[in-house]
Formats: sequence, structure tokens, C-alpha cells
Amino acid sequence: MQTKTKDGAHIIAYGTRRIPYRLHRSDRKTLRVVVSPELTVDIFAPATADEGEVQSAIRKKTPWIAKTIDKLEGYHPLPEPTRYLSGETIVYLGRQYRLKVANGPKKPAKLLGRYLWVWVEDKADNESIKRSVDSWYRKRAHEILHRYVKNCYQVASRHGVPEPDIAIRLMRRRWGSCSPSGRITLNLNLVKVPVHCLEYVIFHELCHLKEHNHSQAFYSLLTRCLPDWRQRKSVLDNFRLS
Repeated sequence: MQTKTKDGAHIIAYGTRRIPYRLHRSDRKTLRVVVSPELTVDIFAPATADEGEVQSAIRKKTPWIAKTIDKLEGYHPLPEPTRYLSGETIVYLGRQYRLKVANGPKKPAKLLGRYLWVWVEDKADNESIKRSVDSWYRKRAHEILHRYVKNCYQVASRHGVPEPDIAIRLMRRRWGSCSPSGRITLNLNLVKVPVHCLEYVIFHELCHLKEHNHSQAFYSLLTRCLPDWRQRKSVLDNFRLS
């Protein structure tokens, strides 16, 4: 059974559960369901499809939707400060550190021992602290990810993978992507996960430069480049983007 809320979202009734979703009509041939790490459900249906056919297809997909949501709810969001106060947890390359905020002339944040030190003129200025932390993450991400791309490419190049064009930015739903033109984009948040996980993402995207889909040839290439990619992926799958 399906209903509609006041804000236009649809509801799937599945046992005692009520699962909201957004229905999008577009010029496509098949139905596609996307369950995001944020636990939202988007269903893309052909513009010309009969409403009864769409609802029937959604009902068939409902068990999978519920199972996927349950799986995502079991993932661990990456720890990050909420109020940007001393003592809050930050994570860097899979290890947890504490935020340490000190009064003083503003200067770049610095990791010292188990603390990320941030110096600001006013410890109550949470936005200034956040900007300093974000700036530190961006700098470290560019340094770390470019270094590991270089290292990983040394391996991938032996298997005929072309040299990549790299971009680094925040991404809400994906750890990385590869465009048809051959540009690899890496999520800045990769600097928060363990090194063996970020290496998996880099190798995954590098392999797409040669094999542009998830075919058997793609996974064969990935296995040759990174034989233990499945174990690394299983660890990464335990993290959920906030």
C-alpha cells in the first residue's frame, strides 16, 4: 500500500514500516531505485509508464529497499565535531583525535600528538573554529590524496591504465567518481578513513579509466592491481558519509 504526505513525498507501507520516497518521472526506459547514505529513497520512473505499472514495480522493489535501509543504518557515520569545542572527536586516516581550542593569535590548525590544536582570538567563535578545522582537512586531503594517487598509479600503469586527471572536493553520496572524459574526482572526506580504504577507492577509480563499467573485465583489472580489494571495501562499507 502506498500513500502521499502533505509535502508531496510518497509512502510505502511494508509490514509495520512506513518508508517515504520521492517519485521522479523522466525520459527513461526502466525504473531505478536509489537509496542514499542519508537514508533517503528516490525512485526514477519512465514518464510514459502507467501509474499501475510503476506502483507494481515499486512493490516488487520494496523488500530490497527495506533491506538496504537496514544495512545503511548499521553503518557508522564518520565522527566530526558538532559544536567545535575542546574535547570533541575528529578522525584522520581512520584514527580518532581530540579537538583542542586555545585563545591566541589566529594561525593554521596543527596536529600535535593526539590533539588537533586550533588557535582563535575568541574560543566562543564556533564558526571561526570550524573554518580552521575545515581548512586543515582540505590541506591534508590534497597532500595525502595526491600522494596516494601517485603511488597507486605506479601500480595501475603497469596494467595499461592511462594517467589520471585528479580533482578533490566534498561529495555527499560517493567516495569517488570517474567521468567519461577520464577525470577522477575524490571525496575530500577520504582523508578521514583508514589508508587501506582510500587506496581501494583510488584503485577503483583508476581502473575505470580503462574499463568504464563494472564488468567482469573491470573487476579482473581491479584484482590484478589490488588483490585484497574486497577486504578493503568491506571495511570502507562500515563508514557512512554524514
